[in-house]
Amino acid sequence: MKKEVKVGLLGIVTFAIFYLGFNFLKGLDVFSTENEYYAYYSNVEGLQTSNPVMYNGVTIGRVVEVIPEQDRNRVKVLLAIKRDIMLNDNSVAILADNGLLGGKMIKMLIQAGNPIKDEGVLKSEIEGGLMSGLSEKASPILKNADSLLISLTMVVKQFDQTGVALKALISNADATTTGVNSVVAANAQNLSAVTANAALLTANLNTLTTSLDTQIKPILKKTNTFADSLNAIRLGETLAQLNRSVTSMHQILNEINHGKGTIGKLATDDSLYVNLDRTAANLAVLLADLKANPKRYVHFSLFGKKDKEAKK
Repeated sequence: MKKEVKVGLLGIVTFAIFYLGFNFLKGLDVFSTENEYYAYYSNVEGLQTSNPVMYNGVTIGRVVEVIPEQDRNRVKVLLAIKRDIMLNDNSVAILADNGLLGGKMIKMLIQAGNPIKDEGVLKSEIEGGLMSGLSEKASPILKNADSLLISLTMVVKQFDQTGVALKALISNADATTTGVNSVVAANAQNLSAVTANAALLTANLNTLTTSLDTQIKPILKKTNTFADSLNAIRLGETLAQLNRSVTSMHQILNEINHGKGTIGKLATDDSLYVNLDRTAANLAVLLADLKANPKRYVHFSLFGKKDKEAKK
């Protein structure tokens, strides 16, 4: 074999190996069959060729080419997806973040619909990234922080005003203290004299209290003794009178029991009772006869004198 043929074959083999190795390093499965689809986006910042196409966390394809269409103000993205993944006209290619480092990927949302052919156009959407979500959530927080800063500024201003007032108050307190010290210094002798007089008065009061206590205690003792004696005398007299009364009553009752005196006779002799009962019975008969024959006992006439003359 000629040398030129060998060189040509070596070049072809080298190019094939280079091509296959380059695609392999890009993450492409050279020996698999894929379908190609198109999707259009208004902005694909961060999206590059060989970025993955994911379905439920599984890689099903890759980004083959990113083509800007300036006349239509959009970007066409060519996607290579495994042939065994059946897409339809309701499938959506969503441009989304791939991690926290700013990478991009295409997420496939596959829904029921009519099958779509190779090199068909997919529906497309752009998912809000992590930073945009953080911006939306941080916006009210920033507003609250701004309001808090305004409030803090107002509080600081009020503290400044309060500080001025406190300085004035402290100055007034210093002046008042100085005035009080001056008054105390000027009247130190008078205050000392007043204190001495108060101490002397207290001592005199203590002495007087002791003297009065010494004199009053015997008087109180005598008063208590006199009161006890008086109570004893009164109680003795009362008991003596009561004893005499009881004795007299006992004698009277004894005499009555023995029939002495009028009450004793009434209690022991029934003759008086019999006479009284008989007198009461006679009086009852007399009253009955008086009612029945009043003329026997009472004579009354308007012409009394004539009646007497007629009888004569």
